[in-house]
Amino acid sequence: MVYFNGAWYQRGLSLERDDDGYLTDLYYDDTVNSGMFCSYVLPVFDRQGRKVGVYGVDLSVGLLHITIDEAMRNVRKEFMVDAQDDIGDDGEIYFSIQIIDSKGNRIAGSDSIDISMLKGEQEVVDRELDMKDLKGTPYYINAKQLGQTGWTLVVFQHRDLVFTWGIILALIIIICMGIGGLVIFFFTTRSIRRATKPLGFLSESAQEVAKGNFDAPLPTFKHNDEVAQLRDSFGTMQQSLKEYLEEQKALSAAKAAMMSELNVAHTIQMSMIPKTFPAFPDRKDLDLYASLTPAKAVGGDLYDFFIRDDSLYFCIGDVSGKGVPASLVMAVSRTLFRNIAAHTDKPSHIVETMNVNICDGNEQCMFVTLFVGVLDLQTGRLRYCNAGHDAPYLQAEHLPCDPNLPVGLNPDMKYSEQEAMIASGKILFLYTDGLTEAENGCRNLFGMERIDEVIATFEGSPQELIEVMTAAVHQFVGDTEQSDDITMLAFRIRK
Repeated sequence: MVYFNGAWYQRGLSLERDDDGYLTDLYYDDTVNSGMFCSYVLPVFDRQGRKVGVYGVDLSVGLLHITIDEAMRNVRKEFMVDAQDDIGDDGEIYFSIQIIDSKGNRIAGSDSIDISMLKGEQEVVDRELDMKDLKGTPYYINAKQLGQTGWTLVVFQHRDLVFTWGIILALIIIICMGIGGLVIFFFTTRSIRRATKPLGFLSESAQEVAKGNFDAPLPTFKHNDEVAQLRDSFGTMQQSLKEYLEEQKALSAAKAAMMSELNVAHTIQMSMIPKTFPAFPDRKDLDLYASLTPAKAVGGDLYDFFIRDDSLYFCIGDVSGKGVPASLVMAVSRTLFRNIAAHTDKPSHIVETMNVNICDGNEQCMFVTLFVGVLDLQTGRLRYCNAGHDAPYLQAEHLPCDPNLPVGLNPDMKYSEQEAMIASGKILFLYTDGLTEAENGCRNLFGMERIDEVIATFEGSPQELIEVMTAAVHQFVGDTEQSDDITMLAFRIRK
């Protein structure tokens, strides 16, 4: 309510009277929404209706000055600053309230602020609060029309004033978060160290065990938690390792003893077959060479030969199976051949007698493929008996062989005997299936075709033939482990 030209205009102002009708106070009801304060109660009249605080100034202007001063005092009180703090070190005003008429002239407010900045470009930043940004100047403004007077109440707020408390609050929050993070880090690190400290002790003991100290003491824990259970597991593992190593030591000793015995057996087995060449240095009518390469320390292949009454008695065989059992049968077969051939010159009789002896007590059903021959060195007449063995080569052709059972399967088996003539210079080449069944890395077999290729183009001595064949096999198999014994025997009659 404003007194103007002798009349009261009720717009934004209202009077309050007591029960006797006297004026008591004048209230400014319209809210000045600056975002920081609302309406203010301004005492203007006392109970007798006398004017207070105008002091000869027009009532309306005095009232506005009182309102602005009251608002500024409340702002300072709210922000806890003094009056001199309204102006910063750079001379800029932080907060100001101005009354502007319809022509843009200042009616009331501080003269320190330049209100001409209101003519610049403005941008709304908050419609709810009617707040605008004065582009080009560091101020936010709120403007409010004062009823029908045509006047405008404008609140200037410096941007630093608006954001200062937000920045301070953000810094406080960041500091609190940093302190909280440090506290959490401290307690978390302490808890983790306390939880992992037993694991460190256990790790040290485990390293001692890894170095071979299986009697290293393990730490003890008071609590029966997961770490204690892990310690018990380590203790069980430690004991198991000690027992395992003791077993391995015993096994290694047994294995070493077995290997020593196998080496002795290999030496004995190799001593049972002729290995000195030339085998008959005083005879110029015979050229003979042989080789045996076992797949293991001991094997089941055999060959043997000797001369009696100007005849060459020879044999080559392959025992079923490998290893020690095959080597024992091989030793028996070689001994039987020597003993029986010393009393007869019939190859079929030699094979039949060997068959009967090997079948006797042969509970393991082991058998021997055998080729036995008697060569008259004067005439070149060859009598031979084949017991399931691969047919030998006579130069580049296969020697015809009857299909007879191997030795050791049927004691009543009758073996046939065959004859052939060997001309001077012709090589008779005998071998075991370890040659044809030699495998390379792709599991391909050496086969008969490769033997045919070597023999077909070969010209030389029996020793050179066996050496060339051995080189061809080694080139074919490469680094592949040998799977079967390889035995070869070759000879020829010289002119």
